[in-house]
Amino acid sequence: MRLRQAAPAALLVATAIAASGAARADDIDEGVRFKSALIQGNPLGFAVGRYSADFEFLPAPHHALHATPLYYYALPGVDDQLTGFGAEIGYRFYTGWHGPHGFFAGASFLVSELEYIHGNPGNVAGETANDTVFVQLGGAIDVGYQWIVLENFCIGVGGGAQYTIDTTQPTFESEGHAWHDLVYGWGLRPRVLVQVGAAF
Repeated sequence: MRLRQAAPAALLVATAIAASGAARADDIDEGVRFKSALIQGNPLGFAVGRYSADFEFLPAPHHALHATPLYYYALPGVDDQLTGFGAEIGYRFYTGWHGPHGFFAGASFLVSELEYIHGNPGNVAGETANDTVFVQLGGAIDVGYQWIVLENFCIGVGGGAQYTIDTTQPTFESEGHAWHDLVYGWGLRPRVLVQVGAAF
């Protein structure tokens, strides 16, 4: 008898739980498939000779593991050349439920092995040619906003700061090119993000 009386109550509880779960699922996806992977590039990097691709994996909503392999081929001065490889590895938190979209904040670890060559082909007095190979280590923080549009297309903007140290500090050509120390040098530097790519 008690089993018969308890059956309707159990059915009511099960129905309520199922309805709650369905409502929660609707809140999460709202008909949009969750995007767990992202591939992007930062076209602003081309202007300073930094070529990279951003890869992200989201094991769960909001949480992204971030990796960026990069290559430098830069000409910071008239007779200067900076080349080498590096990577960024880090984490990002997104406010959006559907994948890598919404406001984001993240932190990353930076490492690069670079070679800086400063020539003196004109034998200018006071100029000394040098070739410096060094490792650059540091960290960065970024904040910004990213959109997913047209189902898979992503575009994001943001900014932040990074701090790096060099195992050996190269002497950059400075006359007429003081900006290159800001872009390529060590210490505290600003970061600007313009990200374009696709989410899957």
